[in-house]
Amino acid sequence: MDTIQLLKDLKPHPRILFNDREITEIKSRIGMHDSASAITFGDIWEQVQLQAEKYLAEKEFKVAYPSCDVVLDIPLPLVELGPVGDPPGYVDYPFWTMYSRAIEERIKVLSFSYGMTGDIRYSSMIREYLLSLSSFSKWYEFPHRGAEGNLSNAHFLLGVAIGYDAIFSTLSSREKETIEEAIFSKGLQPLEIDFDNQDSHNIIASKRVSMFVGALAILEVPVYTDRVKPFLENSFAYISTYLDNRLKDPEIEGLLYLNVAARHLLMASDILQRSAARGELINHDYFSFLPDVFMYMLGTGAEASFVNFSDSFYKLDILYCMAVLASNRNHPVASWFIHRFPERKLDLLLDFKKIPPPVEPEQFYKQSSKVFPVIGWASLRSGWQRADHLLAFNSSESAKDHNHFDQNNFVLHAAGEWLITNPGYQDYVEGPRREFTLGTVGHNSMLVDGLGQMHRGRSRLVDWYTSERFSYIIGDASAAYGSEIIGWERQIIHIDQRYFVMFDKVEKSMHESELSFLFHTPVSIHAEGEILGPGDQSNRNTIRFTGEKAAAEISVCYPSDAKKVVTKYPGAEQYGACLQVRLKESDKFQNLITLIRPCGSENKNELSYELSRSGPLFDLKVTDPDLGITDYLLVNEEKTAVYQSSKDNQIKIKAEQGWVSLAHNEKTPIKFAIVNGKELIMNETVLIHSSENICVSGFLYEESAKVKIEQLQNGKVYILAANPHCILLNGNSPKENQVLWDAEKGVLEIDLSQGIYELELFFQAV
Repeated sequence: MDTIQLLKDLKPHPRILFNDREITEIKSRIGMHDSASAITFGDIWEQVQLQAEKYLAEKEFKVAYPSCDVVLDIPLPLVELGPVGDPPGYVDYPFWTMYSRAIEERIKVLSFSYGMTGDIRYSSMIREYLLSLSSFSKWYEFPHRGAEGNLSNAHFLLGVAIGYDAIFSTLSSREKETIEEAIFSKGLQPLEIDFDNQDSHNIIASKRVSMFVGALAILEVPVYTDRVKPFLENSFAYISTYLDNRLKDPEIEGLLYLNVAARHLLMASDILQRSAARGELINHDYFSFLPDVFMYMLGTGAEASFVNFSDSFYKLDILYCMAVLASNRNHPVASWFIHRFPERKLDLLLDFKKIPPPVEPEQFYKQSSKVFPVIGWASLRSGWQRADHLLAFNSSESAKDHNHFDQNNFVLHAAGEWLITNPGYQDYVEGPRREFTLGTVGHNSMLVDGLGQMHRGRSRLVDWYTSERFSYIIGDASAAYGSEIIGWERQIIHIDQRYFVMFDKVEKSMHESELSFLFHTPVSIHAEGEILGPGDQSNRNTIRFTGEKAAAEISVCYPSDAKKVVTKYPGAEQYGACLQVRLKESDKFQNLITLIRPCGSENKNELSYELSRSGPLFDLKVTDPDLGITDYLLVNEEKTAVYQSSKDNQIKIKAEQGWVSLAHNEKTPIKFAIVNGKELIMNETVLIHSSENICVSGFLYEESAKVKIEQLQNGKVYILAANPHCILLNGNSPKENQVLWDAEKGVLEIDLSQGIYELELFFQAV
């Protein structure tokens, strides 16, 4: 970073939280009212004013710590908080994190209220906070650790920088000197411990951002310009590298800490743009990727609920991130989220400055399922509407402390309910709740002789394909276990946005080891209408997890003799029950095939299925009696393109796997997919043929067809078709001689180079 140029570009105070132009624009928005919008800026401002008045009136405030059942009383004016003492089971419990966050929040609300009103009561209260904090001996909690490994330094530094910047014009020279010295000596200097720390941990990221903001706040003060230059340059370099690495580094700590880090990184990027009209951070490609992760891991239903992989919660406050992304990156889905789940919070009033038209995720993304191969996460979903469903899958290399022993783990959300669940944030007190929340036993993964994974991470997504009607992912978690497991791959296939088929393929070191596959749920477990409790077994192959609005139908298709037992983990009963599917121990190579269907809680008709196996080839036929649809799924677990056929010989493929959906009503389209293959045949008629291996999916109507083709190398694709009077390739008319129709054979010949293509056909009426 060129600090000299930055100094020339620097705008006057205020420039950290807001500037004068933004205040004028916010006042204008408050006076506007759009009856069609759920966002009422005037109501939010009233709420902020009430909060500011509450903070003005405080003689003390409380900071609660639910995890350890402690509440601290904080007197005002502030005095440095003394040692609290560790709660039972904890070492160096970070009381100052929430303590400093509470103070930062108060300074932020009061600063904004002062900017909006000029009321000296607010500036006087901010001054009191700043001078009190300046008198502290330190801004970190543990003297033996200094500023290492805690967040209080970051929150205090951010709070003081915000307050100093907001009331700069009201401070006397002596007050400015006192606060500036505190920013430098108590805020910045202790953070020098992280100068060489390139860890992507959320704490390090947050501290580096506070370093950047603190240095930017006092950069133009002559006595500090040269002294803060190393902090500014170091933090800018870290932030830039962090953003670059997030696009190629597998490390992720779950959505909670992704949000914590992203919030601070967006803060630094937004402040740099506001303070110096510099956009190199806010325009980074990472901020195009970031909203996708949150939107694809967002549940369905009326309330915002998120996948809680690793240390995380269902409820996350991502409003700030979405507001900054919508305003600075013109992101229409970020705007949709804010309009879909509006809250009367300061972040919305302060940071939702430019309001792009909201666009629903289905319309923007065009495809409901997405794979994030770098971080090892995947989202298989039917959509984002209230009745839709989401299955999220995790097979990741990330082994951060906030990660769990949970590889090849998945969760299921349907119609606003979590039906197959994780425990969420780990319990840090030794005992059964910690074993459950951190260990494999509390996740929808696999146990070997009752034991779980030995290593965090060490897993990866090895293959995937996504399309409108057929998607799959394969995760390899072999290295997460000890020597007892040679290999474990889990494949989950999403069929026609209706149900999932899960293939588990395991190679054990010892024949006698027993495998248990876990399905956790907070709702009731039923078999043939009867509720199953802990210790109950069922001879039924289909079990239902039944919630208030939705249900998950779980059918063990193979092996037919798998044992199904309901358990609860002693000491962690509050997390719900678990269906354990246990396989007999006789074989070194073992498979489990499970069908999982999200459905309405009142749905009584189960899917029926027939499964046959010939060596590595699996033939699954599934019939939905309600919809009148039969699906044929053919899978070769060795993942080679060989000829295989359904038991009734109606469907044949030459591919690693293939699917055909046939409706009992002939007017309904034929839906199909083949993966890494060359041929799809139905009733001895070739529907698809390719000179080279391709992935293809789509559907055929009487009057039209839509096909997605992933051409793995240059070649020709042949599709059975009626007389097409209109052909579109990737939305445009194909190039001359690229698509040829053979009238005699009724076949469309398409010449394609390597790439992904969307083909639309409209047939001539007979």
